[in-house]
Amino acid sequence: MERFWQNSWPKGLPYDIEVPKITIHETLMSTAKRFPSHPAFYIMGKTINYRQIDEMSNQFAHALLGLGIEKGDRVAIMVPNLPQFPIAFYGAFKAGAMVSPVNPLLKELELHHQLENTGAKILVALDMFHEVAEKGRKDTEVQAVVYTRTGEYLPKAKAVLGKLAGKIAHPTLPVGPGIRLFRDLMSDQPMTPPENSLGADDVATLLYTGGTTGMPKGAMLTHRNLMFNAEAGRRWFKVNEGKECFVGVLPFFHAFGLSCVLVLASYIAASIIMIPRPDLKEVLHVIPKYGATVLVGVPTLYVSMLGRPDLKKEALQSLKHAFSGAAPLPVEILEQFQRLTGIYIVEGYGMTETSPIQTLIPEGVLKPGSVGLPIFNTHIKIVDTTDDSKEMAIGEWGEILIRGPQVMAGYWRKQKESDETLKGGWMHTGDIGRFDTDGYVYIGDRKKDLIKYKAYSVFPAEVEDLLYRHPAVAEVGVIGIPDPAAGETIKAFIRLKPEYEGKITEDEIKEWAKEHMAAYKYPRIISFVSSLPKSAVGKILRRELRDAK
Repeated sequence: MERFWQNSWPKGLPYDIEVPKITIHETLMSTAKRFPSHPAFYIMGKTINYRQIDEMSNQFAHALLGLGIEKGDRVAIMVPNLPQFPIAFYGAFKAGAMVSPVNPLLKELELHHQLENTGAKILVALDMFHEVAEKGRKDTEVQAVVYTRTGEYLPKAKAVLGKLAGKIAHPTLPVGPGIRLFRDLMSDQPMTPPENSLGADDVATLLYTGGTTGMPKGAMLTHRNLMFNAEAGRRWFKVNEGKECFVGVLPFFHAFGLSCVLVLASYIAASIIMIPRPDLKEVLHVIPKYGATVLVGVPTLYVSMLGRPDLKKEALQSLKHAFSGAAPLPVEILEQFQRLTGIYIVEGYGMTETSPIQTLIPEGVLKPGSVGLPIFNTHIKIVDTTDDSKEMAIGEWGEILIRGPQVMAGYWRKQKESDETLKGGWMHTGDIGRFDTDGYVYIGDRKKDLIKYKAYSVFPAEVEDLLYRHPAVAEVGVIGIPDPAAGETIKAFIRLKPEYEGKITEDEIKEWAKEHMAAYKYPRIISFVSSLPKSAVGKILRRELRDAK
């Protein structure tokens, strides 16, 4: 199918753009050279400019080289939105490494899987996560953990007072040959960049995403993938170089926050207000304080914001752009936000494997229910779910396939899954969608079994895989069930091993899951059953569980 959606194309924008041929760290270096004193990050009253972040990341790069990092090695970063994240992020690239961001909410088993699969040599972690970090890195290739303190880059007075008041954690860290401290490691290192041979087609990040089978897989995103996304965002959103200020509420460990906030901001010399822990009160405080112009969030942020009875127009009057992804926005929220601010929230569709943007609504367009048009250089087709050679007609539902410069290189160390997902040069998303006659895309199911808990994507197979590690679990099936507050909540059907029947309760299983899984992931409801519905080949049928919920 030709790109018929170009009939609805935003005026003044080209259908295709040139993909930047530079790496992510070269972007930072270029911005630092042109805008050295421009604020890069605001964090609790402290300002770090582009020259400083560039020089500190140079120092960290030299430190990594001193620890034996070579081109192609992996560095994992388990840090929330604090200055240490971009320092380590850009520093790793300058040392020639790949970066694997880690969700700080992960528990021991989940972290172990990611570290083991990446083969990471270095783990950079915030001090408060040291217990999980030390347990999770056992029997992996991690040679050193570099710990950083929460208050290291805060204003000195706030760091000291916060520590004394107990508001900033300062735990006792383990000691040993494989333990290093972030600031100590960087001291006395050169502020100039080391020699580097990375190119645009080298893998930049391994971003872990769930799937319909097994544990999360590492999507290999190249520097070119992420830089295309930055250039596409710059043009589509019409943001201005050196004049924007982003609200950094989306976590940098996630593809959405990493690509559409951190990388895009450094590309256009924008400032980022760092919010380490998502908090609506803090978001509404920093927008007027710093004159934020760009808000990138998920639907729950906008819903919560507009649900505050004390919200005033003045608190948001500096905003010029607002974007939302991860889940559909209710029409009433779109309209209410537009009435309050005069801004249309731009919605889009994407996934980790596509860096993440695939489609976007043009600014100023209200198209309820749609996730927009395929962006620059991007081809999308809708195919029959059982025969991907058969393209569906306009208006008919089918699987969404995408081809474009944002599509990943494949899954790390997963050749079979890569071949299946990228079959025929098209990314098979597993998502169900359709086109309308104007070329706008609509999403039906976000993968057959995906659970959307408060805009978090929870993959049943991953939860099941972790629950199978409990000694009492013989079989398990996990589904999402409607929940008025969370969208969906997570329910697990469990058949116990005979020796545990009558000796363990649902609440005990839930508490175990809560201890071993991220807070958004563990099942809120446990139901013991005598059997689980299965197909002829023994596959547990989640659709029957949903019907019987």
